[in-house]
Amino acid sequence: MIQIAQVIISLSMVGVIIYLIWLGLLIVFGQSRYAQVVTEFDSKYQLWILVPALNEAPVILATIQRFLVETKTLPMIKMLIIDDGSSDQTFSIVNDFICDNRISKVFCTHREFPNAQTGKGDALNWGYQVLLNQYATDQQHLIVGVLDADAYLTQAGYQRVLNQFTENPQLGLLQSAVKIVNPDNWLQRLQDIEFLVVNNWIQNLRNRLGNAAASGNGQFVRAALVMGHHPWGNALLEDFEFSTRFLLQKIATKYDGDIWVYQEAIAKVRPFIRQRTRWAQGGLDCLAGYWPAIIKSKCLTKRAKSEMTFYMLLPFITVITGLANILVLGYVLVNLKIMWPVLVILIVINVLVNGYLGFAYLQRLPEQQPSRIISNLINLSFYNYLLYPVTVLAFYKKLRGQSRWEKTDHGN
Repeated sequence: MIQIAQVIISLSMVGVIIYLIWLGLLIVFGQSRYAQVVTEFDSKYQLWILVPALNEAPVILATIQRFLVETKTLPMIKMLIIDDGSSDQTFSIVNDFICDNRISKVFCTHREFPNAQTGKGDALNWGYQVLLNQYATDQQHLIVGVLDADAYLTQAGYQRVLNQFTENPQLGLLQSAVKIVNPDNWLQRLQDIEFLVVNNWIQNLRNRLGNAAASGNGQFVRAALVMGHHPWGNALLEDFEFSTRFLLQKIATKYDGDIWVYQEAIAKVRPFIRQRTRWAQGGLDCLAGYWPAIIKSKCLTKRAKSEMTFYMLLPFITVITGLANILVLGYVLVNLKIMWPVLVILIVINVLVNGYLGFAYLQRLPEQQPSRIISNLINLSFYNYLLYPVTVLAFYKKLRGQSRWEKTDHGN
């Protein structure tokens, strides 16, 4: 029993050390200065936004209306909505709005069974083919973006996307930052911190290493550099798979923290766990499908390979060290009289780390109330532990062969 306890404590210490080293690297190398928005771009470019939509009746009309407002003075930007066999009124809502208002910037295509609802990657590939075959006449100057049905960019954001592709002729993929719209409860605010701070650090670090990755909402690609008409894979983490394919083909990718894509946050724990389980399982899919190619690649640096490997191995690290951390914490609480110094150390580490995250969040959003740091500090600890069952469920589903795509509900 003593040997088992020693192993558990050692694993817990390893997990804490890995976490602190990783966080330290992000803090040191993940910072970036945010430049003024530049609006000049080549007028030859066309930017088409693909919106995969499955049962998005509650939000799709607002998405279209916001898009029309933000792109009113930008005629080169258009939208193609991909109705993925919705069982609600998504398709009719979009079509009726287009026809009734004689909209010439928004189009809609419809997938039918048995091809519909086979994953986000499949829906995007379908829409991409429709775009190339029916609408886009100049592929050399075509930029294709992906937004979820609850997301939007501002006019300045769209202009900066076009500017980035104008200024960087070799740029193949551009990923924007993610900002949560009106985070109301503790879970939504913590997602906002995760996206605006932690994910921002990760992507800035990847910029330094040359392996910036697509990250769901707000990804943009240069069509002339896309190989074939089926660029998206159908892993449950299709965005990471997509950008990995780019990197293995030596196509330049970049993250721009100045471009914000605004999206909803999940408000309840159960759908949050369901979403993150899909993400974690998708990471396992990419590990099995792409890790050997990443290691053998001559296009990636050793540092980039190390970061991508760490990212894909993170579920394994989390399962092993996370369980050890929980057991050690339980032991400390049961034997508090003699183990209280350990508890104090754990509390100090959490206060320092979460306090700095809260401070960094306020730097990104100066208009936020400083008093929120206290509540965020407390909630962040629970948030980290909430992510542990996500990883366990991902492994369970992976071992059971359960790979059904479970979309995130919007407008709830």
